[in-house]
Amino acid sequence: MSGEILDSWNRNAKEWIKIIQNNAIPSRKFTNPAILDTIKQLDGKKIVDIGCGEGWLTREMKNLGWEAMGLDATEVLIMQARKQSDQNFEVFTFEEIIAEKTIPNGTFDAAVFNFCLYQKNDIKKLLSNTLDQLSKNGTVVVQTLHPYFLLQNNLPYKSQWLSDSWKGLPGNFKDGHSWYARTFGDWILELNQIENSNFEFVEIVNDEEKPVSLIIKINKA
Repeated sequence: MSGEILDSWNRNAKEWIKIIQNNAIPSRKFTNPAILDTIKQLDGKKIVDIGCGEGWLTREMKNLGWEAMGLDATEVLIMQARKQSDQNFEVFTFEEIIAEKTIPNGTFDAAVFNFCLYQKNDIKKLLSNTLDQLSKNGTVVVQTLHPYFLLQNNLPYKSQWLSDSWKGLPGNFKDGHSWYARTFGDWILELNQIENSNFEFVEIVNDEEKPVSLIIKINKA
């Protein structure tokens, strides 16, 4: 995670905790059940929530019967997660995974990145190195904004850096970080580079049948 992103999260962690606990993001009505339904379909016992934030998804995984732990680069969020659950939460960064450091308390059967992939570079390394650390039939699950977001916001349909990650969210956020939005085509280019794997997309829509998120399942082949 770049310094800009981590600095932004450190400054806004308490506000993020507030809006998550108040369930203040309307699209979560659709995206939360979607990621949970996907996890219910996975096989295995141990799962890791990478970029777990304050740990809501990690706690829900436990309720589904998984032995779940959470990782995040933002210490304030990890401290909050530990207050709310006796599960294992650790400060651990994307950069450590990219550098092939061992994910704590592995081996896992599945790993989840839920709305936490912001970078342009090293996505292939991040996802590939995570998949390599999973069990034989392991799965990496990613949920991200649907590429339709670009058209919805009157932007050119091309992969691009966007400013202010907090734009459009409720709450008193400040100093938003930049993030990289990908088209379907560029997601496919990245995923095709991950060796010994296959992938599938699931598009999540709202009540108006407009796309709100994209779930990607990457399976060991």
